[in-house]
Amino acid sequence: MKKKQLLLGALAGGLLALCGCSSVQVAKAEDLNGMKLTTTGSTVAHVAASNCGLYLLWIPLITGDSEAAGGVSFLGDDPVSAPAVTGLVTREAKSLGASRTTDLVSLNSSVGFIFYWKNTWVSGNAIK
Repeated sequence: MKKKQLLLGALAGGLLALCGCSSVQVAKAEDLNGMKLTTTGSTVAHVAASNCGLYLLWIPLITGDSEAAGGVSFLGDDPVSAPAVTGLVTREAKSLGASRTTDLVSLNSSVGFIFYWKNTWVSGNAIK
């Protein structure tokens, strides 16, 4: 019986270690079929980022890293928020050579009660 409990605990711990995620996706100007994203300046890209994680009440247990997409953060600040994910979008836009980011849009959602799963998505247009 104890072996089964240890095995289940190890499996649950392994799954929890994989539950935080953050990502950034970029659609560059050449992917936009010649469409402009702004009437002034030149289009660099459309940038979309997301972050999600597991929370206990308001405490982030395991989340994606809001500083570096693809990383995982344990018991960190609140990286699954519009300000944190907006930082991912604007850093990526700046690294692509954009001087401004327009039309920022965000969406937040959460599911659960004491333990809950939280998601935040932000997208914007990178313009020179």
